[in-house]
Amino acid sequence: MGYVICSHKISGEIERNLIKRGVIPVKIRGFDKFGGICPLNYHPDMFCFNLEKNKWIFYDEIYEKNKNIIDKLNLDITTVKSPDSCGYPGDIKLNAAIFGDYLICNIKHTDEKIIEYANETGKNIIDVNQGYAKCSVCIVNENSIITSDISICKKALQNNIEVLLIDKGHINLEGYDYGFIGGCSGLITKNKLAFTGNIELHPDYENIKNFCGSREVEAVSLSNEKLYDYGSMFAL
Repeated sequence: MGYVICSHKISGEIERNLIKRGVIPVKIRGFDKFGGICPLNYHPDMFCFNLEKNKWIFYDEIYEKNKNIIDKLNLDITTVKSPDSCGYPGDIKLNAAIFGDYLICNIKHTDEKIIEYANETGKNIIDVNQGYAKCSVCIVNENSIITSDISICKKALQNNIEVLLIDKGHINLEGYDYGFIGGCSGLITKNKLAFTGNIELHPDYENIKNFCGSREVEAVSLSNEKLYDYGSMFAL
């Protein structure tokens, strides 16, 4: 059995379908202090970052709250100070997309430990205006992504990353007009890209299926509902 870090708010149907696929959901609780003000307070891509394999960064408050769960996973954990509020741009320090030889982020507001790691390991740092970089980027493999953000698409193409640009919207997120493709997905194995909802309901489904399929990655749905942005899932 594998593991995937995900929001504690995923539906029962999503949880059951992850388990059916041989993946145990590790449901991480978010920030209580933000209350109902910030719907993003329970999104894993807002409060943790996977540097490589078992090497992770967590906000200190999130780690302490979930310590009993996280410590069982035998991860190499570094903690950084939690933000004082969920206000932008203070909330995006860990919201960066790392894959293959690349790091896509808003450099100005990304945590310095992530930038240091990228420089030390020779990653190509792609600076974008979009602060919610990981929310906006669905990683397909080490050189391919899906996004609805035109600016990220252009920057990625300039750096020889293969990109599928999809239509904005069609993903639910409480408190917002719509959610993002990166926030409703995650690779649960090397060749299975899972979506929190029914990816077939997205108007670009055929393009998404073909883009993934040509890279030997299967797009799988974890529920029959419309896609919902719970925050990215991260396989362990």
